Amino acid sequence: MGLFEAGRIGAIDTANRIVMAPLGRARNADPSREALARSVTYYVQRATAGLIISEATHVSEFSVSRPGTGAVHSPGQVAAWAKVTQAVHAAGGRIFQQLFHLGRKADPDRLPGAALPVAPSAIAAVGQISTPSGPKPFPTPRALQTDEVPGLVDQFRRAIFNAKAAGFDGVEIHGANGFLVDQFLRDSANQRTDQYGGSIENRARFLLEIVDQAVKIFGAGGVGVRVSPHATADGLDDSDPAVLYGYVAQALDQRAIGYLHLIEPDSTPAEARIAPLLRERFGGPFILAGEITRETALKAIESGRADFIAFGRLYIANPDLVARFRLGAPLNAPDEATFYSGEDVGYIDYPTLQPTLAFAGQRGSAPLSLGKSNR
Repeated sequence: MGLFEAGRIGAIDTANRIVMAPLGRARNADPSREALARSVTYYVQRATAGLIISEATHVSEFSVSRPGTGAVHSPGQVAAWAKVTQAVHAAGGRIFQQLFHLGRKADPDRLPGAALPVAPSAIAAVGQISTPSGPKPFPTPRALQTDEVPGLVDQFRRAIFNAKAAGFDGVEIHGANGFLVDQFLRDSANQRTDQYGGSIENRARFLLEIVDQAVKIFGAGGVGVRVSPHATADGLDDSDPAVLYGYVAQALDQRAIGYLHLIEPDSTPAEARIAPLLRERFGGPFILAGEITRETALKAIESGRADFIAFGRLYIANPDLVARFRLGAPLNAPDEATFYSGEDVGYIDYPTLQPTLAFAGQRGSAPLSLGKSNR
């Protein structure tokens, strides 16, 4: 198995094992959170990826943060996303939509009625949130009542249905980076005593109920889940991550979902790595992300460490990443100053290889010696 060999996720064939990771860029959407025309260009530019995973997309008007981030809970949002999926498919690409709810990390200043964010427990995230009036500490959220939790599951269900209507090939449930699903999973944020808290089985219940809804709509192969056991920057942690995520992986394996997507930076010490355990517990396609280079990606696929490799920062700066990797061509350097602002600048204006070289790359030609190409 090689990085440039065709693969399969559920019912879709992928041209290679390279995945575009979900990347929030804060310039995708208009004030109604409908995808803009520049988003169509952005995703089509990257359609040679084996699979594109869209930026994290809000499932509800009660999951709101900075402007420019997309959502998929209104007819207008669905129609706007349909333009993206149609264009990606016309370019030969495959695209899943990542869905999330911010939970305790939502901005009360932007929520309807200035409502408090909701979470499994009334425990604030560590750090600050960017608000219209400047940075503020994350607020203490309101703990969800037991009878409210099914309503949150239903928000995801409606968003999954909308993703299907918009033409996505599948959905990725965002169970990472300290957002609502992750808050339910980890015992530092979930101190509930009902059926959604306490034991690992209970804390995983919210995620698995969402996954079960997604399977009903897309089929098992059209569902992925992303997790980040090592992400603790906002105070989210767990007392036994190996047992927690081992259980999650096994439960997802029993559902035969399309893939499991793990963020595990390559700098993670060998003794702390959780990928081998998850690979053992989950038998389906396994996506690995985190500080991975072309060279380490080649090794990871060839050794069977992962089935697919997801790239984030490199895809920001290199729309034609697949061709550059095939050729061993120089990479554009990401411009961090424009990661989250700049309209078209730093979003759809990164240079690509000459068409003849990019085509040669797709055909698997030997690496060429090219001049460095930076923005």
